[in-house]
Amino acid sequence: MLRAIAVAISFLTVIPLKVSGVTREDVVRSGAFFPLAGWLIGLAMAGCGWLLLAAGLAPFACAVLLVAFEAWLTRGLHLDGVADLFDGLGGSFEPEKRLAIMKDSATGAFGVVGIVLVLLLKTAGLAALLTQVQTWQDVSTVVLLLCLAFVPAAARWAMLTLAWKSRYPRQSGTGQLFVGQLTAQEILVGLLFLLPVLAGGAHARTLLGIAAVWYMTMLPSFWLRYRAHELLGGVTGDVLGASCEFGEALGWLAVTLFF
Repeated sequence: MLRAIAVAISFLTVIPLKVSGVTREDVVRSGAFFPLAGWLIGLAMAGCGWLLLAAGLAPFACAVLLVAFEAWLTRGLHLDGVADLFDGLGGSFEPEKRLAIMKDSATGAFGVVGIVLVLLLKTAGLAALLTQVQTWQDVSTVVLLLCLAFVPAAARWAMLTLAWKSRYPRQSGTGQLFVGQLTAQEILVGLLFLLPVLAGGAHARTLLGIAAVWYMTMLPSFWLRYRAHELLGGVTGDVLGASCEFGEALGWLAVTLFF
């Protein structure tokens, strides 16, 4: 288990955990701990956001810095997926050509639009959320920061559900290690890491809000499960990354709507 955790954290973040002799089975098992890596990312962002607000920085400036911090912490891994997916979908109408465009390391106009769009959405959501943190007190602030940290964890669990029983459209690639390879065991173990957020629900309204945020974070993975198979012939690593990025954006926006 510790080996799988180390693989998940080292794959999804810049945290330098050295793991030697990693096998295909190790990589598949590490998927169960993607939400744990998401919690580490989310808690680091929540802590930094609280410190920046306490230092007197405006919520919008805090949000910009947090988005930049997350991009550094994750090496921009999923942002690259957004760019490739937008380039592929915008560059052709044929699945094979779309996949070829997505494989190209160059970023085109559609890819730039996709990255700008997701960064703006994430900044807007975090800015609104941090504005509420600045004006609310005590338990309410804790709940908001808990939701801020929860969204990256939920978005990475959404990646697992998208990869589960999906088809990989290429002969090889990083995404092939996960797409169609995960079992129900990895999905259920990953789910366990999301349940602690329910402890923040002091009453029914808060629990409903958390459920709404969870659903909105999952929404891109629901949509991409259907559309990716139709438009690309399956789910690639870029599709997984894009679902994570847009899941975070919608999740943080949802926090401001339901709390």
